Amino acid sequence: MNTEQIKKWDIDWSKRFPIRLMKKQKERFLQELERELQERRFETERVNTKSFVILNRSLVTKCKKPRVIFLAHYDTPTIMPPWCSVIFRFFGHTRQMMGLLFILALLWTPSFVAFFSKQPQISTAMAIICLALMITSISLLIPNPHNREDNTSGVIGLMALADWAQDKSLVKEHIQFVFLDNEELGLLGSNGMKQLWNKQKHPYSDAAIICLDCISRGQKPLIVYHKDDAIAQRVMPFLQKHLPETKKIDMNIIPISDNYVFREVGAIAISFADTSLIPGGYYIPRIHSPTDNDLSPANLSSLVAGLTEFLLHETLEPSTE
Repeated sequence: MNTEQIKKWDIDWSKRFPIRLMKKQKERFLQELERELQERRFETERVNTKSFVILNRSLVTKCKKPRVIFLAHYDTPTIMPPWCSVIFRFFGHTRQMMGLLFILALLWTPSFVAFFSKQPQISTAMAIICLALMITSISLLIPNPHNREDNTSGVIGLMALADWAQDKSLVKEHIQFVFLDNEELGLLGSNGMKQLWNKQKHPYSDAAIICLDCISRGQKPLIVYHKDDAIAQRVMPFLQKHLPETKKIDMNIIPISDNYVFREVGAIAISFADTSLIPGGYYIPRIHSPTDNDLSPANLSSLVAGLTEFLLHETLEPSTE
């Protein structure tokens, strides 16, 4: 993959579409994606679904019988409190339940200590700590100003694959690209898409579903699956050829990205991560933070190279149907 095109998208989109949280911001970016895909002769359609009162605005390329479906969420997050980032750096996003329990303990301990303590100075100190934690949590209401890793990198990954496939008619016939909304609100876009596909009898269960989320900055390429590792096993050798450090990890019932919604058909997510300070875990550095303001074209390009070889294998092999 030409890393210059990756750099161009990164620089351009980080300037023009840094935040994609509100309706107008999302609409402008979707129009840009539509234009890029249509220039590469992909037919596109908008897919709107509703989760309670929240509208999910997604974009898909048309494909009747996909053998490979790529997912990436294009919405962007708010700012995570700094102390949350520190906790996940210790435990890792792959141990997020442990991290969340620690956060809850951190939030509630000052209240309990203050309640049971008979010493006024301890109660006061605990109250100050609790207040500080609450004040810093206000950042969750503030849109993150830079989102080059989470998840502009995943969107660029899909566009790079579309760019590579544009003149390969046999490959295009069997791949589908899905740009999902509201992953940051709890995988709402992918849940809505799955419900719609079930109603339409979309053959997604016959395809390898691969979600790209935060695919440039970390040192370790991870293939995340949930119990069923069949697709992970198929993809692994193609990625290891270009990224020898690639490993797979079973997240079981813990969601990491939109692939979790399609876990019963073995869907995987691919991310780059660093090892946590407590050994055994992995965390994605500097996401949900104003410091999410760089991207590694080399990592992303190597990943795309591996995925294009996987695509050739999956789409040009005779169908088993």
